[in-house]
Amino acid sequence: MTAPAPAPAPALVPVSDGAALLAEHSALPGADRLLTVEALSALLGEQRRPCRARIKPGASVLVGHLRERAGEARPTDGPTFGPTQAPLLADAGWTLLVASRDKCEGVLRRAARSGATVLEHPVPESAPALLSGGLEADPRIGRAVHRALRRARRTSGADGQDLRVLSYNPSRHAVLEDPAAAQVLRIAGSPLDRLLRLSQQWRALGVPTLALHPTGDPRTLRSARWGRGDLADPALHGADGPSPLALAAARAAGAAIARLHAAEVAAEQLAARLGASVPASLEVLRALLPQRAGQIDHLAVGLHERLPSRPRRALLHGDLSPDQVLVDPRGAEPGIRLIDLDRSGTGPLGADLGSWLAACLVEERPGLGESFLTGYVAEGGRPPRPEELAVWTARALAAASVDPARRFAPHWGAELERRLDLAAAVLADPALLPVPGGGVGPAPVVPGGGVGPAPSVRVPAHLDLDGARWRVARAWPDDGRGLPLELRAEHPARAEAVQETPAHGTPLAGAPAPGTLALRGARLDADSGEVTALPPHEDPRLPGLARTLAASPDAEIVSLRPGKRAVVRLGTGPGTLPARFVKIVRPGRAARLLAAVRRAHCFEGPFRTPAVLGADEDTVTFAALAGTTLHTPLPLEDGTWRRAWQGVLAAWQAAIDRSRTDGTPPDPDGTRAATDGTPPAAEVHGPHAERGVLAQWLERARAVDPEGAGPRERAVGEALRGLDRIPDPERPALIHRDLHDKQVLHLAGERPALLDVDTATWGDPALDLANLRAHTRWRELQGRWSPAHAAEVRALIDDAARIADIPPATLAAYEAGTLARLTCVYAFRPEWCRLARTLATTLSSAPDERTVTS
Repeated sequence: MTAPAPAPAPALVPVSDGAALLAEHSALPGADRLLTVEALSALLGEQRRPCRARIKPGASVLVGHLRERAGEARPTDGPTFGPTQAPLLADAGWTLLVASRDKCEGVLRRAARSGATVLEHPVPESAPALLSGGLEADPRIGRAVHRALRRARRTSGADGQDLRVLSYNPSRHAVLEDPAAAQVLRIAGSPLDRLLRLSQQWRALGVPTLALHPTGDPRTLRSARWGRGDLADPALHGADGPSPLALAAARAAGAAIARLHAAEVAAEQLAARLGASVPASLEVLRALLPQRAGQIDHLAVGLHERLPSRPRRALLHGDLSPDQVLVDPRGAEPGIRLIDLDRSGTGPLGADLGSWLAACLVEERPGLGESFLTGYVAEGGRPPRPEELAVWTARALAAASVDPARRFAPHWGAELERRLDLAAAVLADPALLPVPGGGVGPAPVVPGGGVGPAPSVRVPAHLDLDGARWRVARAWPDDGRGLPLELRAEHPARAEAVQETPAHGTPLAGAPAPGTLALRGARLDADSGEVTALPPHEDPRLPGLARTLAASPDAEIVSLRPGKRAVVRLGTGPGTLPARFVKIVRPGRAARLLAAVRRAHCFEGPFRTPAVLGADEDTVTFAALAGTTLHTPLPLEDGTWRRAWQGVLAAWQAAIDRSRTDGTPPDPDGTRAATDGTPPAAEVHGPHAERGVLAQWLERARAVDPEGAGPRERAVGEALRGLDRIPDPERPALIHRDLHDKQVLHLAGERPALLDVDTATWGDPALDLANLRAHTRWRELQGRWSPAHAAEVRALIDDAARIADIPPATLAAYEAGTLARLTCVYAFRPEWCRLARTLATTLSSAPDERTVTS
C-alpha cells in the first residue's frame, strides 16, 4: 500500500561537500535529498540519520536510516549496534532513489502483499522515483521481516514491535533481537541454507560459533542471544589500548581460526566469497578521491603483481575482524563465538589473517593483532611470510577502503585517504604489521612472586642529536613503531643549529626564532635500541603540528607524544594575540576531543575551563587560563596553600553534584543522551575498569624496567586484590579520571581552573580523590612538596571524602591502584625510574600507609 509523503521542506537544505561528492558519484538527480541528516529529515518530516548507503551509479541510491528519538543516544558511525543501544524495529527504515520505473513498481507490489506502508515522494516528471519505508517494506527482505513479526506475535504474544535491530543493511540483511524469546533472527534477501551448513560444519570442527536453527522460512535463521557484545566494543578498550579481557579474547579467536585453517577441506566445499583479487572498491575510491587517482592506480598494480599465484588454501571465515567475535567475559577465560559466516568457504588463508590485521590497523589497536597472531601460532597455525601477509593486509584495507563513505562516518573523506595511505604503507613496509608475542596481555600476577622474563629495552636518559644534547623527558609504550620519546634540549641555544632545515631539505616557513627549539620527538626501536629523531617541528602522523608552527612564528611546542598528540602555545611574542593553546591530534580525531569537552560540561562553572576558540579535523584551539599549577607549592604559613586546595575540592564536589543532576550534555540537536543523570552500567569506570588499566600498565612497564619487576608486580598484585574487594559505585558521576596537581591552576581571588577534561567519563567519584591522594605521596617522595604540604592536602582530601560519603576502604583501594600504576608509568621516565622502584618496594613491603584518617 502507498501513503502520502510528508509536506516538502519550505527551502532547500544545504548539502555538505562529502554528500555532494556522493551525489555526484550516484549520477542521479535528487540524490542529495538522501545523504545528510538535514536533507533526509526534511524529506521524511522527522529527525532521521542515514547510517548505510548503497549506490549504483546511474541506477539507484538506497539509504538505511534511523529515527532519532529525543532523550535517546544513537550511534552514528555504522549500521551495527550493541544490545543496550539497539533501536526498535519501528525506528529503522530505508529510502530509495531509483531510475527504473519497473523496479519502483516491483517494490510497491511486494510491500502491498505484506500490507506494509511505502511512501512515494513527489518528484518532478521524468525524475527518478523516490520511495521510503520501514523494514517490513524493505525492497528485498521486507517479506521475511513481515513473517518474522508474525512468528514473534505467535510465540511471545507481543505485537513484535519490541524487536531490536542489531544490524541493518538495506536489501541485504537484518539482524533482529527478540527480547521476549531471548533469541536473535538473521534475515537475508536470499535463502540461508549455505550459512546453516557452514555453521554446522564449523561446530563439528570444534570452532566456536553460534548454533543456527531453521525457522520455517528459508531466508531466516535463529540463534540464542549470546555474550555481552563484540570484540570491537569500545567498552573493552581504554584510552591506552585494549583491556586484558580483549587481548585474551583475541588470543582465543586466533587459536580458533588456526583450528579452522587446519581442517581438512572437502572436495565439494564452495569457495569463500572474497571478491576479485584487486578489490572493485578501488574503482569507487578513485571516483571519490580523484586527486589521489595516481596512488590508487599504483596500489592496484602493486596488489595485482604481488598477490601470490599459488597461495596456501584453507577453510576461511572470509570477512574476519574483531567485530565478528562475540565475547562473554564471565569465567576465568573469556568465551568467544565467531559470527557472520556468510562469506566462509575455501580460499587463501592469508586473506583471513590480512583481514584481521587490516581491521586492527584501521582502529589503531595493534595489540589485538599481536594477541590474535600469538593465539594462532600457539595453536599450530603457520602465518604466511611477512611480505605475503603484508600484501593480504593491504588488499583487505583496499577492500574496506570506501566503508566510511558507505556508513556515513564523520570526516569520511579524510578516513578514505587514511585507509589508502595505510594500504600503501603496509605494502611498502611489512615491518608495520603486528607480530605474534608483542601484545599478549598482562601475565598472571603471582602473589609474592614475579613472572617470566619479557623482552626489554632501556630508555636512555640523554641523547646527542644534531650537535645538541637532549634529555629524554618522557617515554610511552611501544605503539608498533617503537617507543615514542619526548626530548627536551638541555641547552636550547645549541639546538638553534638544527631548527632551520626539516627533513624535506627546505627552510621551514614560519619556524620559531633561533634558540627556541627546546622540544622534539623521537622513537626508540625496542629490538635494536636505536633512536630515530623526528624532523624538527614535525611529526609525520601529526601533520597539524608543522602546519600550526608554520602559520604562527610565535608558536612554541609545549608537549609532544609522537604519533598521538601535541600541544603548541601561541602568543608568546610581543604584539601577538592573547595566549592560546592548540591541541593537535591525528587527522579526523579532533571531533573526539570536542565531544569529550562537551561531555565534561559539568566542570564548567565550579571550575574555570579553557574556552574552545576554533577547530578543524586535527586541531582544537583553546584560550589560555590565568594561574599557576598547584604542582608548585604555595605558602603554608598564611593559609594560601590550604585555601587553594579547599577551593579545588569544593569545586570538584559541586561538579560531581551537578553531573548527577544534569546528566550528559545536550546533543547538537538539543536532545539529551541521558535525562536522569545515570549512564548505562557498562559505561561506568569503576573497580573492574581500573583493574584492566592497572594490569595493562604492569605489562608495559615490564618491557622497559625488568630490574624493578619484582616489587612492582607485588604492589600491583596487592592493588588488584584490593580493587576486587570494593563494589561498583552506587551513585556514579562524571569524573575527571586523571585528576592531579598539574591539572589545576590557582589564581588568587578566582575560581580554580581545570585542565585536560578530555579524560572525563562516567565513573566512581572516589577514583578522583584517590588519584589526588596518591599524587600527594608521590610529590613528597619526589621532593616536589614538603611533608607538611603533602599532609595538608591529604587531610583536606579525607574531609572531602567524608562529606561525599565515600567509604574509607574504597578510597584506599583506588589509591593503592593509582600508586601501583605510578610505579609503572614512571618506569618510562629515566629521571624517575629509580624512585618509582623505591615507591614499588615501599608499597610491597612496608605496612599499609594508605589508610585514610576517617
